[in-house]
Amino acid sequence: MTSRPSWWGLVRTTMIVLLSQSATQVIPLTAANARYVSSAVALPVRLPPARTLATTPRGNAARSISAAARLEHAGAMRQLLAAGLRWRSSGRCTDRTNPTCTSLDGVRYGTLAQAIELKRRSDCRIVVTGGTEVGHTRGRYSHENGYKIDVAHNPCIDAYVTKTFDYWTTRGDGARMYRPEAASDTIVYADEDNHWDILFR
Repeated sequence: MTSRPSWWGLVRTTMIVLLSQSATQVIPLTAANARYVSSAVALPVRLPPARTLATTPRGNAARSISAAARLEHAGAMRQLLAAGLRWRSSGRCTDRTNPTCTSLDGVRYGTLAQAIELKRRSDCRIVVTGGTEVGHTRGRYSHENGYKIDVAHNPCIDAYVTKTFDYWTTRGDGARMYRPEAASDTIVYADEDNHWDILFR
């Protein structure tokens, strides 16, 4: 009796090899993590700017995590730094209840993804100086609710925003606002005194 290799055997072997390689790079997400992702979970470093971001959870089932999922500070920071972005706090702290701190606790998964995408597209130094900590203007699409981050000014990112995006309007506090697409307020860059106040919806 002769044995012939089956396509299914080859596919299973290939899948095992691929899964074992990726497992060393990314700890997969599970459905239980979709609402509030633990700091123990490593998210993909290069995240697409889509509303729903693909992941590969345990069990080899294709699932996705919503852009609205909330992250803990430690997990968000790990991905921020791994993607080449930097972080700065005037109070040298991460306490969300202290306005002198810079916290990413509760930041939306989609906000983090788009901040990383901004770094990739602009190829500029990106230093996050504001996140979900108290002290910002409140509202539905606010820092507190995980939709906004502050990024320090530097010549590279200033030129990228002002040359890539269209001037839209001037905010009540005098900040000039830019956006990628006309008639859209899903991404808005507000030019404040010492940073860009960026909305990612």
